[in-house]
Amino acid sequence: MAVSVSVLALTAVGGLWLSRVPIATGVIDRELARRGVTARYEVADLGFGRQRLTNVVIGDPGNPDLVADWVETLTDIGLSGPRLVALRAGKVRIRGRMIDGRVTLGEIDRLLPASRGGPFALPALDVAVSDARMRLDTPYGAAGIALSGRGRLDDGFAGTMAVVAPRLGVGDCAARGVTAHGRVRSTGKATGNATRKGEAGYGIDFAGPVRGAMLACAGTRVASLAADARARLVLGNLAASTLSAGLTTGAVIHPQARTAGITGTVAARIVDGSVRGDVAFAARDVTGSGVRARRAAIDGGFGADARNVQYKGIVGIDDADARTLLPTLGGVGAGSPVAPLIRRADIALTRAAARFSGRADVSVSQADGELRVLVGSARATAASGARMTFGGDAPLAWRDGRLTGGGRLALGGGGLPQATVAFDKAAAWTGVATIAPYAADGAAIALTPVRFGAGRLSTTATLTGPIAGGRVERLVLPIDARRAGGTWRIDPACTPVAFDRLILSGLTLDPARLALCPTGEALVAVGPAGVTGGARIAAPRLTGTLGGTPLTLAAADARVALSTRGFSADDVSARIGRPGAVTSLDVARIDGRVTPTGLAGTMSGGAGRIGAVPLVMFAATGTWNLVGGRFGLTGALTVADAAPAAERRFNPLAARDVAFGLADGEIGVAGRLVEPVTGVEVARVGIGHRLSTGTGHAAIDVPGIAFGDALQPDRLTLLTFGVIADVKGIVKGRGDIDWSPAGVTSTGTFSTADTDLAAAFGPVEGLAGTIRFTDLLALESAPGQVATVASINTGVPVTNGRIVYQTLPDTRVKVDGGTWPFAGGTLTLDPTLLDFAKDQSRRMTFRIAGMDAAGFIEQFDFENLSATGTFDGVLPMTFDADGGRIVGGRLTARAPGGTLAYVGRISQEKLGFWGDFAFQALKSLTYRELDIAMNGPLSGEMVTDVRVAGIRQGEGAKSNFLIRRLTRLPIRFDIRIAAPFRGLIDSAAGFYDPSRLVKRNLQQLIDAQNAAPVQPPESEIVP
Repeated sequence: MAVSVSVLALTAVGGLWLSRVPIATGVIDRELARRGVTARYEVADLGFGRQRLTNVVIGDPGNPDLVADWVETLTDIGLSGPRLVALRAGKVRIRGRMIDGRVTLGEIDRLLPASRGGPFALPALDVAVSDARMRLDTPYGAAGIALSGRGRLDDGFAGTMAVVAPRLGVGDCAARGVTAHGRVRSTGKATGNATRKGEAGYGIDFAGPVRGAMLACAGTRVASLAADARARLVLGNLAASTLSAGLTTGAVIHPQARTAGITGTVAARIVDGSVRGDVAFAARDVTGSGVRARRAAIDGGFGADARNVQYKGIVGIDDADARTLLPTLGGVGAGSPVAPLIRRADIALTRAAARFSGRADVSVSQADGELRVLVGSARATAASGARMTFGGDAPLAWRDGRLTGGGRLALGGGGLPQATVAFDKAAAWTGVATIAPYAADGAAIALTPVRFGAGRLSTTATLTGPIAGGRVERLVLPIDARRAGGTWRIDPACTPVAFDRLILSGLTLDPARLALCPTGEALVAVGPAGVTGGARIAAPRLTGTLGGTPLTLAAADARVALSTRGFSADDVSARIGRPGAVTSLDVARIDGRVTPTGLAGTMSGGAGRIGAVPLVMFAATGTWNLVGGRFGLTGALTVADAAPAAERRFNPLAARDVAFGLADGEIGVAGRLVEPVTGVEVARVGIGHRLSTGTGHAAIDVPGIAFGDALQPDRLTLLTFGVIADVKGIVKGRGDIDWSPAGVTSTGTFSTADTDLAAAFGPVEGLAGTIRFTDLLALESAPGQVATVASINTGVPVTNGRIVYQTLPDTRVKVDGGTWPFAGGTLTLDPTLLDFAKDQSRRMTFRIAGMDAAGFIEQFDFENLSATGTFDGVLPMTFDADGGRIVGGRLTARAPGGTLAYVGRISQEKLGFWGDFAFQALKSLTYRELDIAMNGPLSGEMVTDVRVAGIRQGEGAKSNFLIRRLTRLPIRFDIRIAAPFRGLIDSAAGFYDPSRLVKRNLQQLIDAQNAAPVQPPESEIVP
């Protein structure tokens, strides 16, 4: 403005004093026209050396470039002509624009003198401006500039300047509400800052506050920016310019971080074409990238040029909380020895990360897109007591993803393991880490020096701690980790693993050494695909104790797959217990996997025996799990008698809904036993066994076995084969077996209410009773067991019997006696011992006392036959493989005898005259003696000798002279009857009750069974 107006003023001075205003106006107009400037003005006063113009307008009157209410210039005329020495102005308004980085003032630019070359210089012009304002339009926004002051422009001008910009910005970066107000002063030529060309330049100082309501750029927002700025602009030598400011802001918000505000100072200068300076900033209440801090600060120097930005100094943080950055380690290593160690380290890390402070001496640079970080030293401390230091003779350098440099990193305290890492400055990522032994909650780990470098890490870990509800002591595991293609492969070759002791749910394994061979490229692989790998153990064999009981474990091989967290083993064999009381378990295959709560899997082909329990199990299949130290198995299997094949007390049974549990050294088993062919439930079994003492108990509950068409006893036991058949009834009861190192005891109580069956001596109906076993396994009962029988038909039916007996070991039955009411008398069974274990004869002796002949005849419904008399006798019977027979049986009539009479009709045509005459005479007899002897099989031809003496005619018989003479003679009848015993009875009674013939045929079924060969099971059970 001053230069433009000076042109006008100098032109005016060139007018003649005498012509003054008219002449001056003409001169000014011609000069303006020559320069192509549109202007309007009034000459208010012209004096010698002083000119005053008013209402000055330059440029388009509708949109002028300059408007001034008055302008006054002072000139001096010397030998070289007039020159402008001073300029005064009132209210001045100027419009400017910035185009291509250059400020243009419209038509005012045509009035400015052209550059003549040479060093830059400010005019030696005394200027006084009351109120000068300019609107500057730039590509970044419009700004208003106000200036007032006085003094020489080249040295001594002093005034105030204000800048206002509603919005300044480029792209998505913008500042709103920008204001600046301060003192401005020209300081003359700058000294000591000359460029290489010797240019010193002229200094202009500015001091005052700079404000910004809001700054936003690339998603970052800065509120309430305020700077107390001090700047020195050296015109003609910008390299000597400097800037310093004290800076404060309101909230600074970034998409990934924010702070409540920033305070600090910055000092910058230009050196050799680059900006250099010092910065000290502190941010309060910082949050970002998962970190919260009360304060974060930097204090150092920076530099920037067209290719490089760098910072070197201190980076610090106070009262920081970085817990959200920590990985979730709560479930890592669950069930393994490292779980307590990880848990303690996790707690220590959490406490350390909750509140810590740190300082680092760093150098950061970014050149040509490459980031490089150097750490010379660093130190961090936490309120928990944790600490970390780093230092050394060479800085640790991070460049292009590679770590180089030397130094020593140390950390520990606050529950963290003590560790030092020495980096080798000769190679990237190379060094040795020394970690002190670390322990927590009964777990401990010791590592040999961890050597790392060139994509490889090696150490040997010794672990002690809990594992899956148990504990392992001094597990030694060599670690050889190698990195290739983004994947770490750990132990690529067969690796020996050893432990001193392994305890698991009452299981204690002795020291062992196993060779783990990888099933793929390595035992463990960690990479983009996650954790993979697997191991195979060939023919592992382990010894130890289970619940204090000796144990041997073996397998053909075992495999582990990390990707599926699964494992398997073939031909697993376990032997638990001391000689003579071994619990055995053999499994063809076991498959399993690691679950969030423990282990689980399936098994097949299981077989075994629990201690002294007289049962063997085989064909077991099911699912298993190991959770919290408890082993559980559910599934199905087959149960058989552990006795040798020839002595087995029952046939194999299928076990369903089996639940097997092992916890705290105790075995528990529960399940249902069913007959495998028919599926009929036989019993419910519960077994408990304590391994430490070798004691246990088995409860066998028989809720009710229904024998009938679907199920017969011979399906359950061979002991009944050939003894009984066609059983119909229900048997129920309970058995208990107890065992200890001293031996096995067993008891049981079983009963039936109403059972029918076919026995070797004939059909039995209504069998009822309860038997109490004192030795269930030996089938030995207490003495005096009682059974009642509604009916036994050996050819002569007897009813309502009572038998007192005792079962003995080796399948023997001691009969104390039996009684039946029989034809008005009694039938008794003498004491005897029956042995069913051997193929031999079994003898029973029946005695008859007081049998009424009339009652006996009545039982068979012989309507045409009657008799009287009382009989006593004995019937010795023998039973063997050929059936039952009477040997030396005898019935004798008591005195005084009785009568025999036939009351039916007979045809004379069949007997003839003399036959009919004899029959009519003898159809009714009295006898004094009658003796019957019987010998022969019950199911075959029985020989019966009948001797009758003291005979005379009875009532109803025909008599005549001849017969009366004959009866006076001593007559004795000796009769031998040779006929099937049952056939003889049935031939007389069968006409009246044909069902009797059907019942007799049951014995033929028994005989057929006795004749059938007994084939042993297809395979023997090997306990």
